[in-house]
Amino acid sequence: MNSGMYSALSGNIAAMKRMDIISNNLANVNTPGFKKDKMTFEGLLASTTTPPAVPQSRTADPILQKENVYIDYTAGPVSQTGNTLDVAIDGDGFFTISTPGGTAYTRQGTFRLTADGTLVTTDGFPVLGQGGEINIKGSKVDINAKGEIMVDGTAAGVLNLADFPKPYKLTKTGSALFVPSDPQATPRAATAEIRQGHLEGANVDPVGEMVQMIETNRYFDACQRVILGYDNMASKAANDLGKL
Repeated sequence: MNSGMYSALSGNIAAMKRMDIISNNLANVNTPGFKKDKMTFEGLLASTTTPPAVPQSRTADPILQKENVYIDYTAGPVSQTGNTLDVAIDGDGFFTISTPGGTAYTRQGTFRLTADGTLVTTDGFPVLGQGGEINIKGSKVDINAKGEIMVDGTAAGVLNLADFPKPYKLTKTGSALFVPSDPQATPRAATAEIRQGHLEGANVDPVGEMVQMIETNRYFDACQRVILGYDNMASKAANDLGKL
């Protein structure tokens, strides 16, 4: 197979992966605390030192594309909701959440109370304070900038805000949950402030994502035309040379 066709095929595969990422970003545009994924490409000229994943050509090695997918941790827009249990983080850091798989971290502050007064996420996972799970029983809940929770004037706990060294090395375990890529990584206390009655939205720009989707579609079509061109050339060569 012509090495140029390999290049076009790698472009098609990369475009399909990028389209999946863009689609997921758009699907979570209204998910509080969601952090979008991004994808970059790196062109690689395969050689004897970096062997290609396809057979070597005598004329030129195929140019391959290596994709790099990473999470954009830019803060999303913060809006006022007026809901007492909606909280947003102003600065770097994450809420600490207890899940069946262990401790996880999130920027999603859409909390609620269970029947027994436990503060949980929308998925029902307990929100951890500095002393463990937080139990709220009362009518008036106040959360100050330090994350200290007062219920009817009585202290009920302190939100446990955690942070990690940058660049963050975290892995998504859900739409808005993260865990350290290194299980041995130790979080540190965050210095961010809490804003009660506010909520951080997804850091997804719908218009920008739609533009990228159009560009990716055009790129895929261009690679497809290149593949068809090489296929036509090969067919003509096989048919016409056979007549000579």
